[in-house]
Amino acid sequence: MGKYLDDLDEIFIPSLKIAEEALNQAKGPVFLTNAQSIVKRLRFIKHSFQNQARIFYAVKANYNPHIISLLKKEGIDGVDTVSPYEVDLALKLGFSSKEILFTGNNSSDSEMLFVAQKDVLLNIGSLSELERFGKMHGCKTVSLRLNPGVGMGESSGVVTGGEGSKFGVRLDDFEKAKSLIKQHHLRLLGIHCHIGSGYYVTEVFQKAVERILKEAQQFEGIEFVDFGGGFGIRYERKKQAINLNSFWQSIEKTWENFIKYLGKPIEMRFEPGKFLVGESTCLLVRVTTISPGKNNIPFIGVESGFNHLIRPSFYGSYHEIANLSNPKGVIKKVNVVGNICESSDYLGKEVSLNEPREGDVLAILSSGAYGASMSSLYNLRPYASEFLLENDQLTCIRKSPSLEEILKGVGFE
Repeated sequence: MGKYLDDLDEIFIPSLKIAEEALNQAKGPVFLTNAQSIVKRLRFIKHSFQNQARIFYAVKANYNPHIISLLKKEGIDGVDTVSPYEVDLALKLGFSSKEILFTGNNSSDSEMLFVAQKDVLLNIGSLSELERFGKMHGCKTVSLRLNPGVGMGESSGVVTGGEGSKFGVRLDDFEKAKSLIKQHHLRLLGIHCHIGSGYYVTEVFQKAVERILKEAQQFEGIEFVDFGGGFGIRYERKKQAINLNSFWQSIEKTWENFIKYLGKPIEMRFEPGKFLVGESTCLLVRVTTISPGKNNIPFIGVESGFNHLIRPSFYGSYHEIANLSNPKGVIKKVNVVGNICESSDYLGKEVSLNEPREGDVLAILSSGAYGASMSSLYNLRPYASEFLLENDQLTCIRKSPSLEEILKGVGFE
């Protein structure tokens, strides 16, 4: 692995100078992304799978057009989309329809027809959608998302495989799916699975791959097998980077036997989102208020909240928080809380932090995936600005909207 493992030694954390420059320009909280960090991770994942896999970026992780354009420039093979707007965005950014996969969920007939008319391949994950799609005139190619019966993720809310998951055609319904494909004269181009977001060991991944390839052997006409995304990232600096090479080693023999069985080249695909952008970004905020709390654990109030980064409140997720202004201060146990009018508005619960002071700049690390993309206007607080750091230059890639701009969006001027 050499330099590729070395490249992933550090989660992105900016200097105080860069952080203050971004905050001053934005006049509020900032998602700051390091372009080079994203580039390194794309190279790392390709190298880890011996350049045998095609990499499709999962747009839902962060749909910012500047970030997707960066990935396109650096040789991403395509994108995985989950909504019609994501499909349209990908087309606007210059991806061909063949470089886009649509993995909808409980899609309506009109949504499936919209995507099919863009000549984008649908990756269908239920018998209902498969049957309704089959009845549509002129829509004849399809990919099938299977539930391999196993799942894994950082929390129950992000597990997408196994008994309790709503995603994918269950293996015991596979015969029904095959019958529908035959009945409606569909051409099956690909088999897909995704077990969850944030897994770090090979065992469950390997089991899912083996089960999916066993089913995929029944289809000589397929052109690819897609194993989804979900590779784990670090949410604190002391953790070691995932060894993706071990994932390749766990399935290498199975994959070779699968290719040999079908007797023709088959594409291997992955759809990383979080892995490519998660560690590349931090959410920069200033401390506004310090208040006493229970058991001598103070509340550290900041100028942000779950309207910008909902993962800690929604999933109970942990993000390391660094005090850029006082990096050598005494370590304190604190609660970092936001400015949203909700008791659940925590960005860090009982976390260790170099002593914070009002006005200090904090960096909430590994916020690049499902941070900005899950943001809201709750409490009528604007989205955080987004900045890209490239070659030591800061570029605003999303401006925090004014009240006038927000109101214009709802037809009130």
